[in-house]
Amino acid sequence: MKNRFFIFFFLLSIFSWTAAFAQDIEFTKENFFDAAMNLPYRKATIPGYGDKASLVIYLHGGSSKGNDNETQMQEPGINSIATWLMQSNRKAIMLVPQCPTDKAWLGTTQDVLVNLLNTYIARGAVDADKVYIFGGSMGGTGTWGMLSNHPELFAAAMPVAGNPTGLNAEAIAKTPIFTVMGTADRIMKISDVESFLALMDAYNAEYVINIEDGWTHEDVCKNSYTNERIAWVFKHTKAIPTGITSVNHEDDKVAHVAWFSINGKRLVSEPQEKGVYIKKILYSNGKSVVEKHLKACSVNG
Repeated sequence: MKNRFFIFFFLLSIFSWTAAFAQDIEFTKENFFDAAMNLPYRKATIPGYGDKASLVIYLHGGSSKGNDNETQMQEPGINSIATWLMQSNRKAIMLVPQCPTDKAWLGTTQDVLVNLLNTYIARGAVDADKVYIFGGSMGGTGTWGMLSNHPELFAAAMPVAGNPTGLNAEAIAKTPIFTVMGTADRIMKISDVESFLALMDAYNAEYVINIEDGWTHEDVCKNSYTNERIAWVFKHTKAIPTGITSVNHEDDKVAHVAWFSINGKRLVSEPQEKGVYIKKILYSNGKSVVEKHLKACSVNG
C-alpha cells in the first residue's frame, strides 16, 4: 500500500511540476530595428529535442496595439501555444511582436515581420522548414495576408476569426491551414472565409475549418487554440527538394523564368552560390509554378 501511495504522489508531483513549468515560460522583451520602423516583440526560447528549433510567430488582435511590449501578451492563445510546445518537447523560438497603434499587419508592418523572421532564419539557429504562424482577429487577417504575399516562408498556419477576402488564393493554397470561426461572430463573416476556401480548392489546398456554434468573435480568439488544433499545425514540415523538381506540363512551353532569394528578393539571373532559392516558372498557357531549390555547392566550388 505504501508503494502505491508513493507512486501516486510521485506521478502527481511530476504532472504538477510540468504544468507549473509550462506556465512559467519566459518571454523576454526584444526590439527589432528595421529601416522602416522599430518593432517591439517578445521572445520565448523553448527547449526540446532536435538540433534546430522551430520558429513560431503569433500576431495579436487590434486591441493589443501599442509600443509598451506588454499589452500583446494578454491574449490566451500565446500561452496555449507555448505550453503545447513545452509539453511536447518541441524545441522552438516563439516571437510575439506588437503592432504600432497606427498600423495593421499589412504593408510596411508586414515587410518588417518578414525581415524579422528572415533574421532568425539567417542566423542558422532555427529550421527554415519549420516556420509557423498563428493569429486571431486582426492577427488572423494578418496571417492570411502573410500567406498570400510570402507563401514560400511557412510550413503551416492557424488564422482564427480573420478575413482573407481579396487575397491570392493560389499563393495561400501552398500552405496547410487550420482556421476557426464562430456562428455568433458579428465582426468576421463565416461566408467570407468559406467563399475564399472554395477558391483555394482549385489549387488542391490542404485546410481544415472548424465552425463553432454560438461562439462570438471574442470566444473564437480566446478558445480556438486547443491541443488538437495546435498539434495539427506542427505536424507539418516544409520539405526542401534537392536539385530541380520535375514537373510534367505536357506540351506547355516555358515563357519566363524568374529567380528569388528565400526572403523574396528578385535576382537578376540564376543563382550561382550555395543556398536555398525560389524559382518561378511561367508557361505559355498561363500556368505558373513556384519551386524551391537547394543548391548544394557554388559553381566555383
